[in-house]
Amino acid sequence: MKSIKKLLTSFVMLTLIMGISFAGSAFASGEVKLIQSNLYLYKYGYVGFSGEVEVQNIAPTKTVTVHYTTDNTNWYSTSASYVGPTSGSYEKWNFAVSTSSINNTNPELLGLTFIKFYIEYNVSGSTYYDNNGGSDYYNEPFSFGPGSTILGAPNVVNNFGQVTSSTNFNGSVTVKNIAFAKTVKILYTTNNWATTQTGFASYSGAANNFGSAEFWNYSFTVPGGSTVKYKIEYTVGGSTYVDDNYGATYTAT
Repeated sequence: MKSIKKLLTSFVMLTLIMGISFAGSAFASGEVKLIQSNLYLYKYGYVGFSGEVEVQNIAPTKTVTVHYTTDNTNWYSTSASYVGPTSGSYEKWNFAVSTSSINNTNPELLGLTFIKFYIEYNVSGSTYYDNNGGSDYYNEPFSFGPGSTILGAPNVVNNFGQVTSSTNFNGSVTVKNIAFAKTVKILYTTNNWATTQTGFASYSGAANNFGSAEFWNYSFTVPGGSTVKYKIEYTVGGSTYVDDNYGATYTAT
């Protein structure tokens, strides 16, 4: 009986200690979330690790830090920088680190075979984490290209849209590979939404080794000298996901 009481007492004390240790810390429920991240390898040993993060604007003073490892033993940190507001009370922050055999900054990146990372958000005395549900985010060099892209919270992300040769509107989209059957629709206008044109993107290739994300590209003819405004609709598994630049739509010139 005394042994059981001692065990229960130890358990309660451990619970209290853990509660004190993690006071002011929480795993995020919307306060911080990864948008996307890219691992890019190029000649001369260049390795770039970058990404975008969205945080809730809880207070003016805040820090966003990305912690990463390339060997499961040593962890490194890099600070994200404020980009601008997204929608409502949210903001976008970017991070980027790189190295090469010529300029050996961040040498932990040189020759890596994988990278794991999570995001820490400190604001108003509290700390929030996005660690991919406890698994940390994981990426590795892509077998079929220089860059490997993973998506966080969004199911569809606009990569770019541009008008070239004065009459060609083209661009690229990344989507989560939720199911085999899917459509990626581009809704665009050349007259500030007085009329709307609809076009479809085509599958371009996998975005990483895991099959978790895909690139889809598009190209349409538009009147010469057009300023194109556009948004993206991604339909898969009976649901439609939209990237409309947080309600502002995108502009391509």
